[in-house]
Amino acid sequence: MIETLYGPGGIALVLDSGQIFPDDPGQGTPAIVEYDHDERTYTSTFWAALGEGELLDKRGEPYDLSARQHNWLLAQESAVSEFLNRHGG
Repeated sequence: MIETLYGPGGIALVLDSGQIFPDDPGQGTPAIVEYDHDERTYTSTFWAALGEGELLDKRGEPYDLSARQHNWLLAQESAVSEFLNRHGG
């Protein structure tokens, strides 16, 4: 099951239960942040985006999250936790 939450400035938080591996919690990427800008797609895990405040494109070029985007992600921590708990993560 995939759930997508949309935030300010065009960022999206994609929650994917198919990426939850209860026997190996470090294996999957159940919470990904995505942003399309200037014909590039920037991504990061939810936790890295919170910690680093940036997303990377496939070449490793960064996109710095705005304060509004970062604050919105912080506000999604409970939604991510609830999703993981609901799906065995």
